[in-house]
Amino acid sequence: MKPPVDMGLVLIVDDVEVNRILARAYLEMLGWRVDDCEGGRQALEYLEGRTPEWVLLDIRMPGLDGIQLARIIRQSHPMGSMRLAAYTAHAITEEVDHIRSAGFDHVLIKPVSLDDMNAAIGSPEAPLEHSNAVAA
Repeated sequence: MKPPVDMGLVLIVDDVEVNRILARAYLEMLGWRVDDCEGGRQALEYLEGRTPEWVLLDIRMPGLDGIQLARIIRQSHPMGSMRLAAYTAHAITEEVDHIRSAGFDHVLIKPVSLDDMNAAIGSPEAPLEHSNAVAA
């Protein structure tokens, strides 16, 4: 049995530490509690015991990348149960469409600003409606 959604919690999954630090800073400014993992396998282990409201996934990671991880997550957490935001430097329309098709609720294009993060994820006090938007 999967744990209930931990409202107000975001998991950041990115293999680059500075990206995790920046995303954490933005999310905490918006009022979120934040955990982070440096890769897909670590994230899967984390998700065995917790269900964050949002998962912010880097797309390009060694080993298990963000697309593969999103597809695995969506097998046990269908759309609407836990939200996924892609976090990538790849902004070509075809790539964004491919990313969305893996089950993401939102796509953030790096470099991400505080305003981008707010538009994509919002704050725990003001949850966003389900969207499949792209922030550039």
